[in-house]
Amino acid sequence: MNNLFLAKSDVQLEETIVKHTKTLLQELERLKVIYGNIPNLRRDLLEMACIYHDVGKINTKFQNKLLKALKKTDYLLEDILPKAGEVPHGYLSCAFIPYKEILENKEEREIVAQAVYYHHKRSAASPKDLKETILYDLPKYYLSFKEAFPFFLAEPKANFKPYLNRRIRKQRNQEQAKQFVLVKGLLNKIDYAASAHIPVEIANPGLGNYVDKFLAVKYKSGRNELQNYLLENQKENNIVIASTGIGKTEAALYWIGSSKGFFTLPLRVSINSIYKRIESEINFKEVALLHSETESEYVKNDLYSIDYFEKTRQWSMPLTISTLDQILDFVFKEEGFEKKLATLAYSKLVIDEIQMYSPKMLACLLVALKEITDIGGNFTIMTATFAPFLLDLMVGKLNIPFKQPCDPFYKKLNGEVIVRHRLIVKNEQLNIEDIMKNEIDQKILIIVNTVQKAQEIHDALKERDDVFLFHSRFTKMDRKAKEAAIQEMGKLENPSTGIWITTQVVEASVDIDFDVLYTELSDLSGLFQRMGRVYRNRMLDHERVNVVVYDGGDDYTSGISYRDKYSVVDSCIFEISKQALQEYNSPIICTEELKMELIEKNYTTQRIEKSTYYNDVKEFLDILTSIEEYDEELDPRITDLREIFNETIIPYSVYQENQNTIEDLVAKYSKTLRIKATNAIREERAKLRDELYEFTVDIPQFRVANAKKLNREEQFLKIGSYESIKVIDYEYDSTVGLKYPNDKKLFSNSQIL
Repeated sequence: MNNLFLAKSDVQLEETIVKHTKTLLQELERLKVIYGNIPNLRRDLLEMACIYHDVGKINTKFQNKLLKALKKTDYLLEDILPKAGEVPHGYLSCAFIPYKEILENKEEREIVAQAVYYHHKRSAASPKDLKETILYDLPKYYLSFKEAFPFFLAEPKANFKPYLNRRIRKQRNQEQAKQFVLVKGLLNKIDYAASAHIPVEIANPGLGNYVDKFLAVKYKSGRNELQNYLLENQKENNIVIASTGIGKTEAALYWIGSSKGFFTLPLRVSINSIYKRIESEINFKEVALLHSETESEYVKNDLYSIDYFEKTRQWSMPLTISTLDQILDFVFKEEGFEKKLATLAYSKLVIDEIQMYSPKMLACLLVALKEITDIGGNFTIMTATFAPFLLDLMVGKLNIPFKQPCDPFYKKLNGEVIVRHRLIVKNEQLNIEDIMKNEIDQKILIIVNTVQKAQEIHDALKERDDVFLFHSRFTKMDRKAKEAAIQEMGKLENPSTGIWITTQVVEASVDIDFDVLYTELSDLSGLFQRMGRVYRNRMLDHERVNVVVYDGGDDYTSGISYRDKYSVVDSCIFEISKQALQEYNSPIICTEELKMELIEKNYTTQRIEKSTYYNDVKEFLDILTSIEEYDEELDPRITDLREIFNETIIPYSVYQENQNTIEDLVAKYSKTLRIKATNAIREERAKLRDELYEFTVDIPQFRVANAKKLNREEQFLKIGSYESIKVIDYEYDSTVGLKYPNDKKLFSNSQIL
């Protein structure tokens, strides 16, 4: 009986229910101190949910389970209901809540009861087992627990069913549903933090001060117009159109200020770059990185620790740099969605490069912005171009509130808008001869739509020793080296020259400054992103063309198909973009104003409403806005938010060259899975996994299926009980990456990176 009323089975802590409850209340107080009065939150209801959420753990079956885990079988309790199943403790906790004594009305009682009842996702208990446990088991311990519990505890009764009869939903009562999301979501957040013994939130020391110092040291300057604007509009939702290279990242950090912030970008390579910049250059250490390879990136940057990783996973850090898929899945409103939405209720969300998202992701984002603003959170969209059809959807369909300045923000030098690009559009396929004629003492960037096209151009230029290739179909080890190399050459102060052939991996937030760009047309937004990698931070100071665009002539450019399922850009949007550029078949100065004017004229609802892209966005919006909370039968078209259809493999030649190293890593990693996961073991496991995955490439799943049909699947590397890596015999070398046999014109989004 000395160990009765335990909350956890941790041998070192042997944490009691009372101690765990007090920890929750301490974390609730921490949340209040750091972020003050959270909009719309009834703190008293959240406090009650924290107090009563775990009191149901005093039942015999739960306590015996913990005692067995602690190997203290001498203290096992007599079970007078041996045939009854274990009832989840959240259900039993509801029996102890003094509803009428502490809660004024039924709405409040429903909020607290349902927050406690559903605070863990558990299978339904037998009504008979639930009732018998409340009537016969809980009373055995009630009096002694009541003496130990420093809060008012009602005698256990099975009379709380009226508060659970109907799930709290927005369709039934909007204000109650909003309050429930906050109470239930923050209960989960506080509970998880207390259980992991990490702070629920870490205070933001003030991003603005760090950015001020960074600008003063690196650029010998203060804030520009954009940065001042967002600093002055910290309390607003904002849509800001601004030139590439103007300092949007710094502006977003000023807007976040001392609040909790999430900064999102579409590509992992961009996210990693921004994270490193904030952590190392701006020197703001209270920043987290959140995507599917977080552990790996922490290991690579010598920043890995269990504590840091747990704070990242629990959203405790004041600033998180993340992919959208890690944040927006709350729009599906499945069990547990409340934690993310409740956190975003007192946070600021930055969305960069909105034009790069797929229809599904864009629909999820727009619905998320509606949910976030309704519950009290804020957002800022920063983009070089913003399509008018998006404004129509945000205002007309979703009624999302925001502020937008009258004019875009342009990059300036000595008070004048920078003119950076002289452009010509050629009505033909990309022409290697044009590139060969160019001056060899320049930094030349070639951007195409598919990996296959990039490899073909590289083969045509391979006689030169200054030609390099960068795309996603390299092993992680080689890709990391190439990313570092292109960023090094892309530094303005670096005098070296050469040719880099790439895909859209360089479109967003890769800070490079080349002299001339040759690019296939994808669409207008993509083109302007690509142009941002040329003369990024300088004025055009010569009469030469520095952007050459190939529109495909009488055909599409690579990766574009009328079968939109296989096209890297919607074919209708490609055609609109092509028509918009046709008049520029002789050199013109392409100003920032012209770029934005082209988007304004051509990406209207009227012009693109017949495109597959637009209709997909509308269809997904209709589906998402019709979802009811806790619907277990979601439309299968939307449940996979990330749209990832890739699989990780090791090319056979890479395996052969590194067989001993790879097999040694697999053996060591597998060994750590059989050892109790202490902090040291988890850290070792993360490092071994990262080393192993340096030899891997991500390829589309249908390519893996093709390999099996062609007898090119060599073997499986078994990693633990549930994971394996396939070794595939596709041609690979570190110069051109992985090639597919008999490559046909089958294009999909997963091939273009």
